Amino acid sequence: MSETDRTYDSTPVPPATPEMAAKLAVNRTGHLTSRQHRLALAVGVMALAFLLCPLALLIQVAVLLFTGDVPVPTVAGVIFTILGVVFLVIFAGLVGTNAYTFLLEALMRQPVPYARGPLEIHVSTGNRPDLPFSYIIGEYSFAPYVAPPDVPMRVGAPYLVYYGARSRLLLSLAALDAPDAAQWEPEFQENL
Repeated sequence: MSETDRTYDSTPVPPATPEMAAKLAVNRTGHLTSRQHRLALAVGVMALAFLLCPLALLIQVAVLLFTGDVPVPTVAGVIFTILGVVFLVIFAGLVGTNAYTFLLEALMRQPVPYARGPLEIHVSTGNRPDLPFSYIIGEYSFAPYVAPPDVPMRVGAPYLVYYGARSRLLLSLAALDAPDAAQWEPEFQENL
């Protein structure tokens, strides 16, 4: 019998904690809470700040090239330069993607989509101590260490989850069989 074949425990589910209720109240409108917004903005700005390192290096190389003080190229120098450019491109790609993702999410009009459905568990193939299994609700999945500690996770039970549109970070979660479930239903039409 697999994890998803089990029926969930029908013991009474407590209503959302005040902290989760505050997140759900804002996320159900399709928006980020002020703390979630600040976090997305801070991560995006920090990623942009990290892009200043390769930019400073490129400015130094450009100044060196335009002043005419370029040393005679050697094979080792050319190889070192090619490796440096490859590193800069990879670094800019990784950091730039984070900057783009989080800044866009912080500036979007409706940055919060949702998913609903029964909780399923997908066990990772192979030996993956970093991610032994994933929780899946509808079309959204998240790692077990991301699950909020104040929401009981019951396989097969219905849930509603709000997450970041670009980052896909879990923002808030509500059990649909809790006594307060009706007030956490989305107030917006999903257009993603």
